[in-house]
Amino acid sequence: MHKQIVMLLILLSTCSRTISLPMNASITTLPNGLTVITQEDHAAELVGIDIWVKAGTRFETRENNGVSHFVEHLLFGVTEKRKAGDMDREMESLGATLDAHTTRDYTHFGTTVSSRFMPKALDILSDAVLHSQFPETSIQIERLVILDEISRKQSSPTSVCLDLLSADLFGDHPYSMPIEGTAQSVKALSRQDIMDYYHRYHVSNNIAVVLVGDFDRSAAVSAITAAFGGASGTAAAKTPQIAPTAHPKQTLDSVKMDFKNNYLAIGFLGPPAANTDEICAMDVLLTYLGQGYHSWLSDEVKNKLGLAQETSADFVTGHDPGLVNIIVSAKPSDIPKAKEAILAKLTQMGTAPIDVFELDRAKRSLLGQYAFQGETVGGRAGTIGFYYAVSDASFAAKYEDTVQAVTAEAVMKVAKKYLDRNGAVVITVGPDQGGSQ
Repeated sequence: MHKQIVMLLILLSTCSRTISLPMNASITTLPNGLTVITQEDHAAELVGIDIWVKAGTRFETRENNGVSHFVEHLLFGVTEKRKAGDMDREMESLGATLDAHTTRDYTHFGTTVSSRFMPKALDILSDAVLHSQFPETSIQIERLVILDEISRKQSSPTSVCLDLLSADLFGDHPYSMPIEGTAQSVKALSRQDIMDYYHRYHVSNNIAVVLVGDFDRSAAVSAITAAFGGASGTAAAKTPQIAPTAHPKQTLDSVKMDFKNNYLAIGFLGPPAANTDEICAMDVLLTYLGQGYHSWLSDEVKNKLGLAQETSADFVTGHDPGLVNIIVSAKPSDIPKAKEAILAKLTQMGTAPIDVFELDRAKRSLLGQYAFQGETVGGRAGTIGFYYAVSDASFAAKYEDTVQAVTAEAVMKVAKKYLDRNGAVVITVGPDQGGSQ
């Protein structure tokens, strides 16, 4: 087997295809379909290594909901050449830790290591991502861990609100399902279900390896080829999904939950990741509305009107239309007034341009967060990999300029298009709300 792999690596090293990207980054597609994205930065002897697999809730069904997250839990366990605990010990010996998470669109695994340990880290990561075996004992242990996560999630008001909004907004689309799965779906997953999904999506043309840091690009591509060049396969075509559409009328729901406070959650469908101009305009809009101490929600709804204790606004960007959400905690008697104030503001934003001062401040805040994330090699690897997973990796280099180009009219346009109060999903959650727990 080793001789065959060596011969394959020689072939791969002579036949890869490279495209130049801005920010001193490049993307290389190996003949086996695996995507390699590299950005050299020799400021410190560190390398951020990220593995991105297009395997998330969007690729699941009601029956196997949660399987992507289950696979994430099981990786870094047992492979043909490593037994349980070996990977953790080896990564610890490199002075590194592993980060992993699952979303609607992807599963991500990452670490930052000293540049001299890059080949070893790549070997560990490739072994986990491509060669995990998932013994039944590990599956039963992790099943209990995941069921505990699902149970504890019910004590998080924000998580509950987001899941309720998603279920209503996305309907039959997979984005409506919880990333962790339900207790019922997780209990029903067999080892064969998990292995089938793993072998279907953890294949070469469905994976990107992103490196940012202290390395020579040619040597880095060779190291990745050595670690991942033996991968093969093509991800099976996903069953076509009907894109979610905005609700024709406002949807109201109320859920009784044993929280300390009551919550108002308002949701809309936002633009898909491919609509980059709209994505950036929506990011600016949501930053103005709900990010920071001087956001509109904080200044107006919380401090001036006194209608909320805590406020937030966010836009979850996805390959398909994303989730725009506004969540506030408030007294039961103040929730109707907070709802009306927020919906009236959204209507205003769709009919009148945002103040230039507020537009500039929102851009500075948004780009400040973007720059902060880019201060580390791991942060930059994460940004590039995220855009690979949801749309196009090259957009990571264009994001700042696209945000800077957002005009007051562009913000008004996305508000009018996506934040129509008549199509809002409005949910109240808490001890004083109706419905059933």
